[in-house]
Amino acid sequence: MEVLKNKYTITELSERLGVTDHALRYYEKEFNLNVPKDERGRRYYTPELANILYQVKTMRDDGLEIKAIKKVLQAENIINDAPTITLDESSFSVLPVDPSHQPMDIKHFFDDFKSEITSCITTEITTTKEQLSKEILKSKLELGACVENSIRKLESKMEKHFQEVDSSITSWRERNKKLSFNSFFSRFRK
Repeated sequence: MEVLKNKYTITELSERLGVTDHALRYYEKEFNLNVPKDERGRRYYTPELANILYQVKTMRDDGLEIKAIKKVLQAENIINDAPTITLDESSFSVLPVDPSHQPMDIKHFFDDFKSEITSCITTEITTTKEQLSKEILKSKLELGACVENSIRKLESKMEKHFQEVDSSITSWRERNKKLSFNSFFSRFRK
């Protein structure tokens, strides 16, 4: 691949290679590529990384499996077998580094650490429990309102239905009453 830039964003490189951003992240993981990030935490690819990914894509297009591509790239010393672990300046040690600390100082440190973590976890659990209780109460009220609304609609429909049935029965009775009288009187007219 012809190198045109000093660094590529994930979108630029994925378009250039004709693969998805997801595929590039997958290749990073599978081939243990250490992709640097800018000050905003966004990936950028150096020309070397872009060339490695181009080779991976070309071999995939030729039908090679990931394991085979790994072996080829490892044999050519293009990638390492295991990921390299690097610590940045923001890394710190949990234990005091000063060798003059006595074992009791370390015990106090861990006791304080334990009580602080316990306090944080208890606070988070209490807060979460309160939020869940509020959400459950809200859902209960909403559900109750829906049930009441449904009952009102059903009662209204039933009332309307009974009125229609009552009206039909009344109408039928009146018709039959007239017919009965007419048939009764028609016997006497003859």
